[in-house]
Amino acid sequence: MKVHRSRSVRRPEVTTDGRNLVSHAGTALLSELADRTGLTQAMSEAMADCGISWNTHDPGVVLTHLAVSIADGADCLSDFEALREQSELFGDVASVTTAWRAVKATASTELRQIPKAVAGAREIVWAKAPPGDITIDFDATLVNVASEKQDARPTYKNGYGFSPIGAWCDTTGEPLAAMLRPATPARTTPMTTSSCWTRCRRPAGRVPAGPRAG
Repeated sequence: MKVHRSRSVRRPEVTTDGRNLVSHAGTALLSELADRTGLTQAMSEAMADCGISWNTHDPGVVLTHLAVSIADGADCLSDFEALREQSELFGDVASVTTAWRAVKATASTELRQIPKAVAGAREIVWAKAPPGDITIDFDATLVNVASEKQDARPTYKNGYGFSPIGAWCDTTGEPLAAMLRPATPARTTPMTTSSCWTRCRRPAGRVPAGPRAG
């Protein structure tokens, strides 16, 4: 019976002899955090019914590696190769093709379960290190696109794309929610802020009950 590897990083051995040096070593700490907070396992459970037979790579590990790649500066799926080249840290990393299959398999059911997995991990982290008073920052930004896409519009800075609004926990710097919008109008209204705040509270537990709109 083949068992999927359920960890997104190998346990490293720290030495001072200057041998076996690797790059991107700091990203392994993010993978370790995901493993210790149960995020990797929760992502696997979220993808359990995606309809793909995963013969080698656990889907939770694949998605965790994708998130780590983005944190490491990846801006396209092919940048995922940077982790694949660091088997000393991350073990057997999926190919770009397999990573694409994982992204494509995240249908409506998985997209409802993944935020719950993130919420569970955040609850564990905040329980260990309470952030204190919570301030949530709502702000819009511009995202330019190189070709015409659905709902893309000219921007007020003479670009072309979208103006999504996002919510961040100002206390910890964590992104909590985002809403994709056309570039016009780019202003943030009480209605859009309220809608984004609602997304912060879904699913229950994504943001603890303490914060209140004010």
